[in-house]
Amino acid sequence: MSSWPNGTSSLSTTRPLAATPAAEEAAVRPREESLAQLGSVRIARRVLRTVVEQAALSVPGVARMAADHGRRGLLGWSDARRSVHLEVHGETVGIDLYLIAAPGASMVDTGTAVQDAVGAAVEHILGMGVSAINVYIQDVA
Repeated sequence: MSSWPNGTSSLSTTRPLAATPAAEEAAVRPREESLAQLGSVRIARRVLRTVVEQAALSVPGVARMAADHGRRGLLGWSDARRSVHLEVHGETVGIDLYLIAAPGASMVDTGTAVQDAVGAAVEHILGMGVSAINVYIQDVA
């Protein structure tokens, strides 16, 4: 499994200090059942775009995202909105990526590696399913 630059890690649970029978039972419940009682988790589309963009840029053979053309905005950020298009349906996402390939890179291998990296990042970091990852290589840098 790849390591991601944001330092993701798995969740861990600890037992309460006072080990009452109710606390013992709560400590051994399945994680999903315990989390369902806490409320909901919502992930902003901007976060999803950032995870997708960073995963794609980590692949050898990807020079940059297509729409930012190597320029940064006023605050130093690239505009992932133009290079990453998302279709979110419940807990599943469809992704279109527009990339610039590095010179000499195999475009088919690069595209396949981007699909693998983005799919793994979305599933591992965000816990969402992926319906499609379409990679469009717009140019070579």
